[in-house]
Amino acid sequence: MKQERACRHHIVLLGVGHTNAHIVRMWAMNPIPDTDLTCVSDSPVATYSGFLPAVLAGQLPKEAMEIDLVRLCVAAGARLIVDRVTGIDRERRTLLFEDRPEVAFDVLSVGIGSQPQLPETGADSPSLVTIKPMRSLVDRLEEAVARCSGRPGPLRVIVAGGGAGGVEVSQCLPARLKALTSSPVELTLVNGGKNLLPDCLPGTVRRVRQIIDRRGHIVVEQRIVSAVFNNHVQLDDGTNLAADLVVWAASATSPAFSAELDLPTDERGFLLTEATLQTTSGDPIFVVGDSGTIRGIDLPKAGVYAVRQGPVLWRNIVRFIEQRPLQAYEPQSSFLKLLNMGDGGAVGEWRGISFAGRWPMKLKMFIDQRFMDKYQLLPEQMSMPEEMKCRGCGCKLDSRVLADGLQQPKSTRDDATIIRGSDTPASCGEFTGVETGALLVTTDFFAAPFEDAWLNGRITALHAVSDLHAMGAIPFAAEAIVVLPEGDSTTQKKMLADFQAGASREFRRTGAEITGGHTITGPRWEIGFTVLGRPIGSHLIRKGGAHEGDRLLLTQPLGSGVLMAAHLRGQCRHIDYDNLLNTMLSGNHRAAEIAVRCRVTAGTDVTGFGLLGHLQEMLSNNLSAQLQLDAIPLMPGTREAAVRGIASSLLPSNRSFLLGVLTQRTESLDLLLDPQTCGGLLLSVSESNVVELVEQFAAADLPQPADIGFIRVGRPGSHCVEIV
Repeated sequence: MKQERACRHHIVLLGVGHTNAHIVRMWAMNPIPDTDLTCVSDSPVATYSGFLPAVLAGQLPKEAMEIDLVRLCVAAGARLIVDRVTGIDRERRTLLFEDRPEVAFDVLSVGIGSQPQLPETGADSPSLVTIKPMRSLVDRLEEAVARCSGRPGPLRVIVAGGGAGGVEVSQCLPARLKALTSSPVELTLVNGGKNLLPDCLPGTVRRVRQIIDRRGHIVVEQRIVSAVFNNHVQLDDGTNLAADLVVWAASATSPAFSAELDLPTDERGFLLTEATLQTTSGDPIFVVGDSGTIRGIDLPKAGVYAVRQGPVLWRNIVRFIEQRPLQAYEPQSSFLKLLNMGDGGAVGEWRGISFAGRWPMKLKMFIDQRFMDKYQLLPEQMSMPEEMKCRGCGCKLDSRVLADGLQQPKSTRDDATIIRGSDTPASCGEFTGVETGALLVTTDFFAAPFEDAWLNGRITALHAVSDLHAMGAIPFAAEAIVVLPEGDSTTQKKMLADFQAGASREFRRTGAEITGGHTITGPRWEIGFTVLGRPIGSHLIRKGGAHEGDRLLLTQPLGSGVLMAAHLRGQCRHIDYDNLLNTMLSGNHRAAEIAVRCRVTAGTDVTGFGLLGHLQEMLSNNLSAQLQLDAIPLMPGTREAAVRGIASSLLPSNRSFLLGVLTQRTESLDLLLDPQTCGGLLLSVSESNVVELVEQFAAADLPQPADIGFIRVGRPGSHCVEIV
């Protein structure tokens, strides 16, 4: 994890392709002092183009060509923002977004790649499948082939593009199609150039043509696909070719987004740079890979150049921060070329010699895997402290210490405190609702769980207000509690502003606003809110109101503690991390409104003490509960992380709640003790109201709450929870 400090300098990578990925790796090994690194991407996954043909041919799984940016950035101590950038403010040196605060930079590296140059007619045709974005190619290809199922005759396939990429795709594609359809495949490769593989040796071209001819594929040269229709394509000379599926591997053009960056471009629209890779505008902006064109140098848009730019970019970023002269990038005059032919063999060339066979394919796989290992294995190589304290609700005080300190062996408090007015009944149990004018107040804060201040603001607000929602109340005002990490004052100001923007977004959803607060500096970033609220309806939801026979419903799956601990160690996959955030950011506001309308008998939110801890808070001396273990939902990836031994640092203290549990089952019990940040509601609902509550969740387009057990009469001295 990054050092807890508000750094002075900010390096931002826009896009994490072949070149910018090298910066992340170097950062993991040797970060620049008093500097932080932010990666901005429209996807949590980067794709390595070198492995795409092997994935198409079924020689490797799709995951082999993916770099998990969530795990990589945690391993490197970098912040990752997955969002779409709308522009750059060059004067203020900030990246602009549509729905989140701008991101400041002292140095920016743009590596957004290129996009296919699509035909003017039929660019949106369902039969057209573009190679880019590569991360979704396999899924889009499968969907396109499925649409062709049931048609009589062979599957007629056009591959547009006769460069190295088009050749590899055309020769690896049949293996994928064979797995997707039983129809025979007729494949045509359309090459816009005079010769196939114009940048290769005649011997290399000859070997490739022999393979293509042997497989019965057709090559159309000196023609361009100008239009795509449902069952055919039209070439630039007016010729029509039958086509059920068109795979677009033609020449690349600059991304449309490049025009929004207000930077100098070449005649094709690619961003123009000096030999140092810095934009010709003189701004502290570098442009790398396919995104840029070096002034006076005509280079093919090939990944091999992007990879070689990495070390030069790293040195120049360091030199820029240190205010030293930049170095020029000198492109290699030649490089090893290896083309995957899809059958376990490859055709290649090196320094005037061409060759073919299985050994070149083995060499290609070795080189490509060595490159990927630098990024796929980095999270596994992390050295993390054994006793790493979790953040979020995982840093809550040990329940035993809390009980001893408050001299309360078992919590008798509700989730929020009721502030009594002069007309409020003396007994909280007699509280009947809005007409009393009573207010509710609650406080919650923790160590910041994520690197992104805006995300931290959203999570913190939702977690703090959850105690009000658990009681059937909504907030109207919040006071912030912030400990900013020591360091640069400008960065502190930006962190605070982003945190407040994220929190305000979530409070506004329930009609509340931040009215003030208190901020200090300290050794680590800690954040929270004191929140004031009012009842939603005519009664509050209390912890102690459950009745015998009530069903126990859980509105969200468990697992945030385990997954946040995994994320802290770089062990949470991007797909599980995305699901974790979506679950945490869903909030409990609408669920609370439904709970009030359906007059649930009791409820609480599942937070730091886990499901078992908070359930036991709901049970009075004469009540117990039975839980169905298999009915308790878990977030994807939770069980797998737990099997690997990953757990929240609060888990050992939460195990004290097992003293009140009777069960013959031993598996998964720790997950019922997992501390939840922004956890769901645990509701006790009378049998007669369950159907209505579930129907209202469905009508509100909310996930159906899980029916996990029921309340029953307890026996003196018996365990209060039985798990079956």
